[in-house]
Amino acid sequence: MKKSSRKKTDINVKIGRRLKHFRTVNGLSAEEMASAFGIVKDSYLRIENGSTGLSGEYAFILATKFNCDMNYLFGGIVTDDEFFKISEAGREDDNQRLAEILHYIADIVNGKNVTN
Repeated sequence: MKKSSRKKTDINVKIGRRLKHFRTVNGLSAEEMASAFGIVKDSYLRIENGSTGLSGEYAFILATKFNCDMNYLFGGIVTDDEFFKISEAGREDDNQRLAEILHYIADIVNGKNVTN
C-alpha cells in the first residue's frame, strides 16, 4: 500500500510554526500538547511542521485550555513581534479597543442601529 503524501501549504506551515512558538514559550512539551488534543505525539508534530492542518477542535482546545490567542495563531491582527512584545501602553490600547468592540457587539445583540 502506497503511503499518502501530505502537501504542506503555506498556511499550515505558518500556523504550525506559530503553534510551536506558543508551545515552547509556554514551556509545554509536544507530548503535553498531543495529550490535550487526544492524539499521539507524531500526529501533533505533523501539525507543527505543517503536514497536517490545525482542526477547529484543536483550535478550540488551544483557546480554552491554553488561553492561546487565535489572532496570533492564525496570523490575524497580531504579528509575532507584537504578540510577545506588547508594551504596557500597548496593552492599555488593546484593552480600550477590546472594550469598544464589546460595546459594538452588545449594541448589535440588543438590536441597536449600529453604523461604522
